[in-house]
Amino acid sequence: MRFSTLSLAAAVSTLLISGFVGSAEAAACDTTKCVFPACVCPSVNPPKGMDPKTVPQFFTLTFDDAIQGPTVPVAKSLMDGHRNPNGCPMKATWFAQTLYSDFALIQQWAAAGNEVADHTMNHIGTPPAEEIIGNRKAINAFSGIPFANLNGFRAPFLNYSKATFDILSQEKFLYDSSASALTEDAFWPYTLDYGLANDCWNGICAANVVAPGMWEIPMHAIMDGTNAYVMDAQLNGTPDKVAQWLKDNFNRHYQGTRQPFGIYLHPVHVKDADKLYNEFMTWAAGQPDVWFVTNHQLLQWMQNPVPASQMKDQPYMKCELPAVGKEICNGLDDSKSGTIDKGVLETCNFVEGPWSTCYGCPKTQPTTANPVPDRVVPAGQVGGRTPVPATCAMEWWDPIAAQCLCTSSNCTFTDTAVTTTTTATTLPSPTNSNHKPASAASGQMTGSWAFAAALAAAAAGVAQML
Repeated sequence: MRFSTLSLAAAVSTLLISGFVGSAEAAACDTTKCVFPACVCPSVNPPKGMDPKTVPQFFTLTFDDAIQGPTVPVAKSLMDGHRNPNGCPMKATWFAQTLYSDFALIQQWAAAGNEVADHTMNHIGTPPAEEIIGNRKAINAFSGIPFANLNGFRAPFLNYSKATFDILSQEKFLYDSSASALTEDAFWPYTLDYGLANDCWNGICAANVVAPGMWEIPMHAIMDGTNAYVMDAQLNGTPDKVAQWLKDNFNRHYQGTRQPFGIYLHPVHVKDADKLYNEFMTWAAGQPDVWFVTNHQLLQWMQNPVPASQMKDQPYMKCELPAVGKEICNGLDDSKSGTIDKGVLETCNFVEGPWSTCYGCPKTQPTTANPVPDRVVPAGQVGGRTPVPATCAMEWWDPIAAQCLCTSSNCTFTDTAVTTTTTATTLPSPTNSNHKPASAASGQMTGSWAFAAALAAAAAGVAQML
């Protein structure tokens, strides 16, 4: 990781450098030519001159690395029970890699309404093009997620270069979220029409990073007054101290200009901190106008910003699951049995570890040289699985029968929102550490997650990249 902790001297130096240089980069954005929403200049203020008191306080939870048996339950423990003001369950973004991931679990993560983004095939910092492109191809082929939905990227170790942005722009990614933000450069998401305005301390802002229309979603560091923590803040203090840091930093956003607040985690490092984060997120959700969103949902709002009072009416904030009515290999427990039906998933065995898929096992493990190897049984042959066509959504596609169960006349959905009774609480001052969080609501992950996670855990163990 480029840095997870900054010392006092480094923090002061970095604040000065990133603050002044980042501010200079932001000022260099020509507001007369940068036309919203195609182009958005870096700013600590909400878009379109909106009053911060009227905009939502967005809260993003992101995970990095492999989606596998040991890591899925960690995400589940942090998300169950947290809901938005419209009653919809919390969603999150996972920057997933190929190595050690279970493709069936990636599919289930996406089918539940969460976001999957690119984190390279083999967890390579400052990655070559084949690492970024190959990961996207492998997840599309073996998890069924359309390329259009695999449009975000985070560099492993937060190590990137100008070439990284050139690759992302060439491949038409919607956004990157690898750059760090401290206090002075705590910008709302912005487009890279006029270059990067974060992490200026390393010279990247002067490197002519220009990618018109592509967004940067800065990773806002957790500040404790002495140090800055970009990821896994729980590793740097006692639970009481970390809880206070989280509340202090949330207050800085919420009581300031309401830049999106983020928690960025490696699931393997969470361990016993799930209680700490759950209590904090329950507390945060008790404040008015706080919305848990994926990075993609955040950008949908940025492209058409509305007041917090209108958030519940936005299509991208609704929560509906396809009511297919029978068990198919689509990442959902459609029969509501709590387990995955026998014969639905295929298990693929490789030296690097086994994994499951709905779309047919390949002859060899995906690699950067060949991210989508030929299937053992080709589509169209007896026992073959047919990939999702462009004319059908993953959730409605039966790869065994090669049939789309959704037409304009039979697509039905189940609303998963519940009536919320949360009473807004008053934000404590930054020095108050005695706030007692309210009880969380019941969990929302389906039984198939637990079953598949246990299966993958037994097969894959706890192999995981940092």
